[in-house]
Amino acid sequence: MNTRELLEMTVLDSMGLLEPHEQESFERAFASAPASIREHVRFEQARLADLTDLLPDVSPRPEVRGLVLDAVRQAMAEREAAGVAENRRSSHAAGRSVPRLSRGPRVSWVWRAATIGLTVAVAVLGVALTQYQMDFNRLENNIRMAQLEELIGVEHFDDVMFDKRTRRAILDPVDPASPAIAAVVHNPDRSTARLYHKNVGADLGAGTFRLVVLDENDNVVREVATFASEGRRDGIDVQVDLLHENRLGLLQVSQNQDDRLLLRCQGLITG
Repeated sequence: MNTRELLEMTVLDSMGLLEPHEQESFERAFASAPASIREHVRFEQARLADLTDLLPDVSPRPEVRGLVLDAVRQAMAEREAAGVAENRRSSHAAGRSVPRLSRGPRVSWVWRAATIGLTVAVAVLGVALTQYQMDFNRLENNIRMAQLEELIGVEHFDDVMFDKRTRRAILDPVDPASPAIAAVVHNPDRSTARLYHKNVGADLGAGTFRLVVLDENDNVVREVATFASEGRRDGIDVQVDLLHENRLGLLQVSQNQDDRLLLRCQGLITG
């Protein structure tokens, strides 16, 4: 392994891009190199360690290796070209009594190459992170859809979402400040309707509630269903003919006084 290859391996080794057999070759070449070369390699590895600490602790993708090598070789070629140009300027400046001052900061070519390589690596890892985030969002959306399907009921999901024949009775709160809301949904192809409710009992406390059919004076005509609620989202099957029984009410059962009317439906929604 010549000096050029050893310096290329130095950058790859600092970034963890060497294969096991390449690592062994690098260590053998380093051990047999002159002391001045070994000192230079150690110096550059110490400087590169400050940059590699900025990378996430993940395995680099295979294409990163090629991109880093290209950056290293380009930087080495530029350095050699700059050295030739400097030698030419020095030969023309023979006899100068005042040394020529550099017009810019002197930056190690290995440091520059490693910076380029790390920038490329971060960009590639950024693309991977974006893909992982998209996959996570897709998984999260699938979980939410599964939860929604479970709440609505597998057999009712298409009816609620896509069938324009489905009838809906929305029960709004009697007290505008109440967070409770409910809906009764029925599809003509089904033998039962479905009551969905949210926040029922959230403000007044958990308890027992009654879904009833009301007359024009809010008197109970008949009881449709009784259920317990603690304020969470839930749904139950109910027997009600929404075409003829769409004036519905939701009452909170009370032990010491008349049941309290919480929600009321004024009409039917179709489609």
